[in-house]
Amino acid sequence: MEQTPVPDEKKPKYDPHSGKVEPAPIDTEGARVMANEARDELEEETPLDDRDVRQLAEDYVTERGADDTEDFKARVLEGVPRNDQAEERATRARRSSP
Repeated sequence: MEQTPVPDEKKPKYDPHSGKVEPAPIDTEGARVMANEARDELEEETPLDDRDVRQLAEDYVTERGADDTEDFKARVLEGVPRNDQAEERATRARRSSP
């Protein structure tokens, strides 16, 4: 049975150093758009900053896709991390960045 090739923009990439799966470029773009659409409201109502919103959008898009910004905002507002959790996550992200 012949399989249809998957375009590069839909293929996830693997980080050889961490072994983690990086989102496919098409998912990254969807997360960027979703974060931009939700950013103002989330920053007003939560302790999250631009980086936090973008990371949450990337996580959401990886799990659920980029077609429902309202659901994304609702999920974030329901489970907003406390300030110290957001700061801890940001610190870990900075440490793991090259």
